[in-house]
Amino acid sequence: MDQRILDTLRHAPSLDLYELSLTVNRLLTDPVRILEIRKLLHLGARVKFFHHQTNALAAGIIVELRQKEVLVQLEATRSQWWLPYTAIAADPAQRAPESASRPAAPVIDATVFRVGDTVGFTDKYLRERVGTVIRINDKSISIDCDGESWRVSRRLLRKIIDI
Repeated sequence: MDQRILDTLRHAPSLDLYELSLTVNRLLTDPVRILEIRKLLHLGARVKFFHHQTNALAAGIIVELRQKEVLVQLEATRSQWWLPYTAIAADPAQRAPESASRPAAPVIDATVFRVGDTVGFTDKYLRERVGTVIRINDKSISIDCDGESWRVSRRLLRKIIDI
């Protein structure tokens, strides 16, 4: 950071610093800013991030994506860190594969699922879930996963067959 800016900040009144802190925090948590960064990320992507212990950029690999934070594994030590998306310096060349290159999802017949069926799906945190159908709605299906209730679109479900 520019030394002149740091000197100015050191001599600024505390109230001004507090106001600046609130403004910067508001900018860092702006959903539009976070979405722009998330578009460039996917599991396994190599990224650089600001490591607060060394005060420098470090190389890492994306392990898990959540709504407001990302789990990055430091390449050098294999330690893992939960970071805000704004701490990531994503490389646009490593952009996640486009949906056009993904195979089209199979069309699910409405009669495939019945109450009591065992189904699987991937939740919003990219974790695999397995549960039992408890209710079938027009657009979604209600599922019980270990005492937790989920409403999931039919096209995101996979039928689990126990052999």
